[in-house]
Amino acid sequence: MKSINVLVIGKNSLLAKCFKKYTKILNVKYINYSDYSKININKFSHIINFSIDKKNFTHDYSLTNKIDRKICKKIKNKNSIYIFPSSRLVYDKSKKNIYGRNKKKTEDDIKSLKEKYLILRITTLLTYDTSNRNLFVSRVLRSLRKNNTIQLDISKKTYKDFITSEDLIYIIDNLINHKITGIYNISSNIKIKVIDILKNIINGYGSGKIIYLKKIKKKNSFLINNDKLKNIIKFKTTKKKLLNYCVKLGIKLNA
Repeated sequence: MKSINVLVIGKNSLLAKCFKKYTKILNVKYINYSDYSKININKFSHIINFSIDKKNFTHDYSLTNKIDRKICKKIKNKNSIYIFPSSRLVYDKSKKNIYGRNKKKTEDDIKSLKEKYLILRITTLLTYDTSNRNLFVSRVLRSLRKNNTIQLDISKKTYKDFITSEDLIYIIDNLINHKITGIYNISSNIKIKVIDILKNIINGYGSGKIIYLKKIKKKNSFLINNDKLKNIIKFKTTKKKLLNYCVKLGIKLNA
C-alpha cells in the first residue's frame, strides 16, 4: 500500500471535527459509523474510528456495542492500520473509572484482532468546545459563558498534562504519514496547574471568577510520559504556548 488514504469513522464527533480542521493529509473520507458497511475498505491505508457507544461512560464493557471490535473483525486480514483514540484514563485504576476500564478492554480487543494498529492514549484535550460534552474544557467554557464563574473542586496545587487540538492532529498526521504502529501516549509531558489554565481562559474572556468548593477531590494530579512518541516524531510544545492557547480560548468565547 503505497499512498496514504484515510477513512475517518464518526464524522460528527469532536475529534473528527478537529481532524478535519487541522489535518494536512489530502486523501481523507469522513463517514458515520452506520455507513461503514457500504464502504470499500480495501483502498484505505488507515482507518480511524472516532465514534463511540455512549454506554462506555456508564456501563460494563460487556453491555456496550463494541464498535471497534466489530470494525476490526471486518478488517482483520486487511493491510490497513487501525487507529484507536484511547485515553490517559486507562492508567487510572479507581473503581469509579468505568470509561478508562472500557477503553483498556477495547485496546485489548483491537490487539487480539488486528496485527497493524495504532493506539493513542490521549491526555486532557484543550480545544474550543461549548457543547454538552463532559470534557474538562467544555465544562469550563460553558460555565464561564453561562454563569461568569468556574467552579474548582480540586486543590489549587493540582497539575495536569494538557495538549491542544492543533498539536494532537499534528502528531496524528505524522504517525499516519510514517505508517507508525503500536501504543503511544499523546501528551505534552508538561506540568501545568489547573488553576493557571482557568486564570488564562478568564483573562482572555475578559471577566469571570473562580469559585473554590469546600469539598475537593484528592490525588487528582497526573503527568503522562511521551518519551516513546518523541523518539519517533519531532514534537515540542511549551508551557507558555499552552497557556497562551487558553487565553485564545477565552477570547473566542467572548467573540
